Amino acid sequence: MNPEPVDPPAETPALGPVCAIAAGTRFEGLLSFWGEARVDGSLHGEVAARGTLDVGPEARIAGRVEVDTLIVAGHIDGQIFARVRVDVLPGAHVTAAIRTPRLVVADGAHFEGHLDMVRAADAGASEASVA
Repeated sequence: MNPEPVDPPAETPALGPVCAIAAGTRFEGLLSFWGEARVDGSLHGEVAARGTLDVGPEARIAGRVEVDTLIVAGHIDGQIFARVRVDVLPGAHVTAAIRTPRLVVADGAHFEGHLDMVRAADAGASEASVA
């Protein structure tokens, strides 16, 4: 199953994150958004979005993530497709297959997995296999 990110609303005010999963909250299923979202709790399932996902230092994500930009300070275990870039911040733990045109792994971050560096136009092609 490869869900499509939601289409943007006709008018979108710039008010910060459109979605937040707070610390102590557990979400299971498909998270779909346009704009910006932040996870500080636990998410098990899929994220399919047009925009930026910010994963806080206490957050844990297990599953598939497809976004434009991913900023990770917490834990991710799964598959990552980022159309623009992935930033893995100090203290973050990422165990994943990553497909993106740009990856930044900060000193003190942990990355284990497979990396497929692609042109920006090809990064969101989730139909492609990432092993």
